[in-house]
Amino acid sequence: MISPPPSPFPASNSHEIKAGTRFHRVHDQRFDSCAFNPGKGRPSRFAPLLLGGKPIPTQYLATNFECAAHETIFHDVPIDETNKTVGADNIKPLSHSVVEVKRDMVLVPLFAPDLAKWGVGRADLIDTTAAPYAVTAEWALAIHRSRPDADGLIWTSKRCDPQQALLLFGDRVFESDLLGIGKTGIYTSIEEMRQVLTFADRVGITIVL
Repeated sequence: MISPPPSPFPASNSHEIKAGTRFHRVHDQRFDSCAFNPGKGRPSRFAPLLLGGKPIPTQYLATNFECAAHETIFHDVPIDETNKTVGADNIKPLSHSVVEVKRDMVLVPLFAPDLAKWGVGRADLIDTTAAPYAVTAEWALAIHRSRPDADGLIWTSKRCDPQQALLLFGDRVFESDLLGIGKTGIYTSIEEMRQVLTFADRVGITIVL
């Protein structure tokens, strides 16, 4: 299991994304396309982040819809299950949004060469189960503290390589820095559900109605 992050935290690399780049989100349909999680949701790999006892808002994004689906709809389905299923009730509350960044951003990359700089690997931070989430979130917070110029993190998705996942720090990136291109309720859209069923079939998951 991964150890807590070192202190002082070592130097990190940078990955730039340009204004106009578009990403995808699968999120609770009650929230706007560009809304940040206030830090009150269930633990995830790099959230919640508590600074001085107060949560840092965060937002997960992905480079395409399939990756966003794997990071949300299919996230908790064990890949080694004989009969992999997802209930339709898990999809009904969700929307698919496309989000465009309106300014250049600097992210700290968590790709294999960048992790190797710290003497850790994907198995330590990216490819873990949920068990060490409290510790992996500590690493994200340590990166946040050590890089005041960083807008977030980027890494190769565990479940949908070679696509990438991102986490934006909501105390540095604001909704005004993002543009919602579109928001569609997944379950009520024939086209969206067709795509989700295609993604599910690719990995051998059955959507149970």
